[in-house]
Amino acid sequence: MFGKTQRGVSERPTKPKQPLIPKWLGLLVVVLIVLSFGVALLLWKPWAPVQPRNEVTSEHYQEDTNKDYRFYDLLPQQQVTPIPQQAVPETQTQQQPVIVEAPSQTNDVDVGVNAEPTAPVQPEYILQVRSYDDPDAADARRAEIILNGLSADVVQSSEGGKTWYRVISGPYDSQNAAVIAQQTLQHSGIDSIVVKR
Repeated sequence: MFGKTQRGVSERPTKPKQPLIPKWLGLLVVVLIVLSFGVALLLWKPWAPVQPRNEVTSEHYQEDTNKDYRFYDLLPQQQVTPIPQQAVPETQTQQQPVIVEAPSQTNDVDVGVNAEPTAPVQPEYILQVRSYDDPDAADARRAEIILNGLSADVVQSSEGGKTWYRVISGPYDSQNAAVIAQQTLQHSGIDSIVVKR
């Protein structure tokens, strides 16, 4: 029984099992990993001292640039003369606003014997911001003024055959109210002038 094979069972020679990855392919992968690690170390250079990025270490560069500064030699020879006190303008704490009077509009009315006396008209003030030749630009400026909480209008006028779009704010009942509105616009970077009409 021992040493005999059973019927129907054949002896197969036992072959060693083949590995999943051939030896040469595994060796190639290991060599590539080591090479890429070596190249990364050469590019990174962790052993080199750290330099600030803006500092130039070349001595040649340092010598050339220092020769360009002649003011080191010129400054000790210069003399400073003070500005006379009369030439220095006095600073004003509060600037007075400039108020422009609009041309008066005269009505050609015959003054008769029975003419009723007219009540004195109280002047009103407006802020003229700017004049544009483009209606869209004028409307954009008008919107900026409205965003500052002030009233604004665009008035169309023709001068010299050209149409202008004036951006105005107001009317205001007093000069003080117009100046306060002007200062509000100045804080937003919008210049204007006060016009009395």
